[in-house]
Amino acid sequence: MKWKYPILTVICLIFLIIYSFSLYLVSFQYERLIGSHIENAFEVNTPTRMIEEIKLAKQGIIEADLKETDYGAWIFKKPDNSMKFQYEFLDSIIERAEAVEIWYQTTYSGNATATEQLGDVYEQKMDNLREFLHEGGRADWIAQDAWYVKNHLLIYLFGFWGIVLLGLLMFFGTVASFIDNEISI
Repeated sequence: MKWKYPILTVICLIFLIIYSFSLYLVSFQYERLIGSHIENAFEVNTPTRMIEEIKLAKQGIIEADLKETDYGAWIFKKPDNSMKFQYEFLDSIIERAEAVEIWYQTTYSGNATATEQLGDVYEQKMDNLREFLHEGGRADWIAQDAWYVKNHLLIYLFGFWGIVLLGLLMFFGTVASFIDNEISI
C-alpha cells in the first residue's frame, strides 16, 4: 500500500493539468468575445475608439446570450451583480465618452488658438474615462461571472479554491508517502 500516496498525487497532478488547460481555453473564449474589447477600450486614446470597443464588448455579451435576467452569481443574486446593471454601466460609459467627444469637437473644431492647457483638460477627461472603466476592477466584472455561471458552472464553482485544494492534496500525499516510506525502512 505504499504506492497509494504517489498514485493519489499523480492523479491530482493530472487533474490539475487538465483543469488548468480547460480554464485557459475557457478564459480565452471569454476574452476573445468580450474581455479584450474592454481592455482595448481602456488603452485607446480617443473617445470614438473607446465607444467602438465598448459597443463591440456589448455585442459580444449579446452573442454570448447573456440577458438582463442573468446574474454574475450562482446563488447570491443581487441587483449589483445582474446583467441589467452591467448593460446600464456600459451604456453610462458610452454616454460619458460621447460627452468627451462632443466637448473635444466643440472646443477644437473652430478654435485655431486652442491652448496646451485645453489639451491637458482633454487628457484628464480621457484619464477619467479610463479610471471609470477600471474602477474597482474591469468594467465587465458582472458579464465575466455571468458568462462562467451560464456556460462553465463547474469551472466557476471550482475556481481558485479547487486548485488550492488539489495542491494541498498533492503536498500532503507526497509528505504522507515520504513518512510512510521512512517508517517502513
